[in-house]
Amino acid sequence: MCIRDRLNTRDITERKLAEKESRMRSQMQSLSENSPDLITRLNKDGKIYYINPTIERLTSKKPKQFLQKSIFESELNESVVSAWEELIADVLKNKEKVQVEMSFPTTDGSLVMNVNAIPEYNDDKSVESILLVSNDITERKKAELEIQAKNKKITESINYAQRIQVAILPDQLRVRELFPDYFMLYKPRDVVSGDFPWFVENGDDVYIAAVDCTGHGVPGAMLSLIGYFLLNDIVKSQKISQPGQILDLLDSGVTRTLKQDTEGNEMKDGMDISLCKINKKSGTLEYSGAHRPLYQLRNGEILEYKGDKFPIGGGIFKNQTNFTNHQIEVKKGDSFFFCSDGFPDQFGGPDNRKIGPARIKATITDNANVKDFNKMYDVFDDLFVTWKGISKQMDDVLLIGLRF
Repeated sequence: MCIRDRLNTRDITERKLAEKESRMRSQMQSLSENSPDLITRLNKDGKIYYINPTIERLTSKKPKQFLQKSIFESELNESVVSAWEELIADVLKNKEKVQVEMSFPTTDGSLVMNVNAIPEYNDDKSVESILLVSNDITERKKAELEIQAKNKKITESINYAQRIQVAILPDQLRVRELFPDYFMLYKPRDVVSGDFPWFVENGDDVYIAAVDCTGHGVPGAMLSLIGYFLLNDIVKSQKISQPGQILDLLDSGVTRTLKQDTEGNEMKDGMDISLCKINKKSGTLEYSGAHRPLYQLRNGEILEYKGDKFPIGGGIFKNQTNFTNHQIEVKKGDSFFFCSDGFPDQFGGPDNRKIGPARIKATITDNANVKDFNKMYDVFDDLFVTWKGISKQMDDVLLIGLRF
């Protein structure tokens, strides 16, 4: 190929590249001209080289009224000028894209703009101009603020509900007066809990229970209030003293309150419970349970009293309502432990499995000779936290222990 042919080929190639670049610029210009976003090109000193027609909708001024003017001469709102000035400074300093949200006053009110300030480089790789792409996010921000306001109200309501729930928790000082060797591990999964401890004195008898309502959070907390007031009424007003009978009446009370005895009502909510009645004068403990066991530690050996295999309420076990009442003679040094299912059902450990009842019983026997019984709180708390690790807490947790 001769020199003339090579020159002609190069000229054709360069012309095609120039035509391609021109078409691309034309397409970009068309996109910019028709974009709903406000697009502005500024030099390093803030002079406006380009601004698309969207500015007219925002300010009622045509684009040509802004061209070749500094932002300080543009008669744009002072807040806009100040924000753009900061953007130019940030881009020149960091030499990279900057994104901010800003208020943009218009003839029809103030908008919220999401602005991307993009540096544009010359052949020397120096910032030559800054492209501002301002997207109207006013409606989205309004929706976000509405959601935030609603979330705030919900959070405030839940926090207030927590104050109510905390108010019905047993007086720990009074419990410790009666049982110096006592601990309660209580870990709601959410702000409010479906688990709750219950404690009542009636003459020489002391009633203490770990109650686990269906679910957790707000639904569980609502059920917990039903359970709390029903238990108080059964023991204090109706003067029922045997734990098995108390659970029978609690079951019928929950069923009646939730209208689970109504035809077509498919609500299956209810509660599991370990309930103990203790009379220190006679040295006896009576226990009844719905799905939840009682562990007794005596002379280093553990005995398990299993709860009945049907819940309180639930609406599906109407032929099974007579709860078993266990009578236990208590000796000095005996320890008792009972809990909701949140503790044994927590996943974690090296194989991401449940803690399980066996590990709880092993922990009890491994610490059979602990002198300061209050330290059992730390033992079980460490077990739960270590086992859970980085896993999410699955459910509310309640574990109670006491020693005679």
